[in-house]
Amino acid sequence: MLHRPAMLHKLGSLPALAAAALLLGCYHLSLQLWSSAVPPRCLDGSSGKSNIRLRSRRLQDKSGGGSMTATAGAEAEASASSKAPWVPPPGCNLVANGPAAALLADAPPTTTTLHFTFGSAGMLDFVHNWHHFVRKRGLGPVLVGAAEKKMLSACTAEGIAALGIADGLDVWTYRYAQNVSTVVQDGKTAWDYYRHSKQSFLELGVVKAAFLWELASLGYDVLISDLDVVWIADGWEKWMTYRRPDRPPLPEARLQAMADVLVSTDELDEEFDAHGRHERWPFGVGWGWRSELNTGVVFFRSTNGTKAFLQAWRRAMLAKRDVAFTNDQFVFCQMVRDAAMEPVTAKASHLDAWRASLAAHGLLRETVFSAIGPSTRGVSISKPHFELAQPCLPEEGCAPSRFTLGTLPLRAFTGGHTYFMQRVQNFEGHVLARAQTLTVHFTFQYSDTPDYPHGKRQRAREAGLWMADPPEYYTEGRFVRLVGPLFSAAQRVAIWERFPEWSPQRHMHLDAIQRAALRDLLALATALNATLILPPLYCSCDRYWGFLQNCRMPTAPQDMPLPFRCAQDALFEIKFWNDKRVRFREADFLDHPAVPPAIREGAVRLVVHETAPIPTPDAPEARFTAVVRPGTPMNLVDRFVAAANPNTRLIEIGTADIKRLCKWLGSTSANQAFNSLARYVLHEQSRYCPGEDHDEKVANVPNWNWRNPFTAYNCTWGFATPTDFPEPADGQPPCGKGQPGVALVERDNSTTCPRVMLCSVAVHPDGTSTGPLEQAPRCNLEGYGGLDYDTFGNATRAALASMPGGRCPYPPGDVPGPGAGIQRINADRPRNEQWWGEYVGPELHVR
Repeated sequence: MLHRPAMLHKLGSLPALAAAALLLGCYHLSLQLWSSAVPPRCLDGSSGKSNIRLRSRRLQDKSGGGSMTATAGAEAEASASSKAPWVPPPGCNLVANGPAAALLADAPPTTTTLHFTFGSAGMLDFVHNWHHFVRKRGLGPVLVGAAEKKMLSACTAEGIAALGIADGLDVWTYRYAQNVSTVVQDGKTAWDYYRHSKQSFLELGVVKAAFLWELASLGYDVLISDLDVVWIADGWEKWMTYRRPDRPPLPEARLQAMADVLVSTDELDEEFDAHGRHERWPFGVGWGWRSELNTGVVFFRSTNGTKAFLQAWRRAMLAKRDVAFTNDQFVFCQMVRDAAMEPVTAKASHLDAWRASLAAHGLLRETVFSAIGPSTRGVSISKPHFELAQPCLPEEGCAPSRFTLGTLPLRAFTGGHTYFMQRVQNFEGHVLARAQTLTVHFTFQYSDTPDYPHGKRQRAREAGLWMADPPEYYTEGRFVRLVGPLFSAAQRVAIWERFPEWSPQRHMHLDAIQRAALRDLLALATALNATLILPPLYCSCDRYWGFLQNCRMPTAPQDMPLPFRCAQDALFEIKFWNDKRVRFREADFLDHPAVPPAIREGAVRLVVHETAPIPTPDAPEARFTAVVRPGTPMNLVDRFVAAANPNTRLIEIGTADIKRLCKWLGSTSANQAFNSLARYVLHEQSRYCPGEDHDEKVANVPNWNWRNPFTAYNCTWGFATPTDFPEPADGQPPCGKGQPGVALVERDNSTTCPRVMLCSVAVHPDGTSTGPLEQAPRCNLEGYGGLDYDTFGNATRAALASMPGGRCPYPPGDVPGPGAGIQRINADRPRNEQWWGEYVGPELHVR
């Protein structure tokens, strides 16, 4: 994520940044057997026989709110059916477990839309979560595509309707062979979370494509949503189909409800998505086309165009088999670009072609075309004779077919930025049908690693949309939390007045205040042997890998309020917390329905103040108030809490109060252990690259060399850990007036490297650092883990030698540029000889 080209979001193009697309090209397999002329049949996943009897076991609802039955909803209806087991036509390349066979027996293709997801065994808890919410919203019938045998077995054991790929089918060649083996199908990968595997992730997409091809070939409409999508509400039909007369499409969706394929997007600005305008419709970049498509939610209509789309996608993936670190989403977007899509309303020939296709499938609604208006979401059509788009397997041979594609609105189908950062679900008009939020996709998030998508799970927890935790997550132990804001209005105003909106220093200075408060909360939780509840966190800059505009993502609304409430992964590496087994809960934890009300009702409020009255033992307040004096060591707080209520499960303390406690955990060794933990879990490596502090002529030149320090990006890095707790050599509590336990000098900002492309400042798991923060590079000339000294070494050393103390000045942050004390440079010299190589406007910027 560190070396992406700058400013990739350009109007009128589909950027190569936030790639999004799930492979859909699946193969219908006309049947090639390695030793027999008889095609395989779709079988029960556990044997060669169809099994329609559903298991009666019940699944525990991990939210603690009762139990989830695998036989609920559509699956239960299928099990009650007296119909014969589902028998697919010859040539099917799927295996179905018992619940899936029963479900499909009652699901005629001509009237059924399958709600489908897909994944591997490493994501089984996400399967539980996805499954819980689609059933809760009344969606169905519901099927899971199992990427490998382990996943299919797990679904079968839990009574979840699931499909697998037939044994012996090579998903790359779509031919049967003996001893066929693929990484995904056999589960032979070192990565539990495939997204971080350099090649297995693409293969996972090829397997997904196989499922979609098979289902489309059987005649089903398929609505696929990723496992990290949560369905918040029903109502998908109003954007996608005319199949339900009682739920007709909205006026905005009249056209797209006939398109072959509908897909969500990474568009972040409603101005470029929600309503058509003359400059964008029908020839511009409205309807989400400015940003990447995102296959988190995709609807496939069972048409010839959809089959052509799926095969084009699959063929494009086959061509990338040997390309590392690509995936089906990137390929999806590139294939759509190669298809040279144009609005169907742009040319009469486009409309004629689409009308003919619709008529052939009995989907033509002529009155729709006469009702098209500026607010009608557009549909695009592929170019004629697009060779990849052959609606058949390659060996079958057929002519290319055109396909149509529409995009889904961002207000209804939200992503990680629109839902968690902008919070579009609360925008004006959110109660209107056209603005109702239906799904949230956990995108634009961090803290996902090869072992697990920690960030995605935490986002779900923060939104109250994670139902795969065990009951004890909500009920066991006791908790401690901060109440009230982490920073005052006066503190925010002072920072705002010092730094302009574009400067990441706003973000770093405000963050230092809340990061120090969180350190204190972590320490108090340690002293109390309690689980900390995170406070609401705020960001003044978007976390983003490319250049920012006014500290916002370039495609985000530029009037997006700052600061904004942000997710934990925007500021912290959640894997660090999990690896160190820090006991923590999300900020809105107490609002979760699985939390017993008695926990909140029995809270004790801890007051730390010089003159606050101490309640008498017989006073009502004594049961829920504990008063201590400033300088009280943290390790002694528990006795005051116990005196108020020995059975309390929740301790609450204000931000100002916790600062007045002495930062002492009972011994020097206890403080040392805590500091080691805090340094690790409270640090993070995240960069913020303001476009205002870099010349686009440098960032977007051909053959740009990221190893050239004179043209490398200027980025502010965070996040430094707060000041350590004192570690007195004599082992005595440093809690007297003016001592470091009560008068700790805090950092005023969280910056690690103030103006470099890459920053190596980090903390190891044992709490040791890569080096003193004071020695961190201030600019690219001081080194950034990529500087080409063979080519630029002499010029770099000469530039540094000309600076005060042989170091770059510390950049001011309130104006662009590297700071004062710089020797003026001849503007006529070659750029690679200018020690900082930067222009502001037409003039060389020197201070």
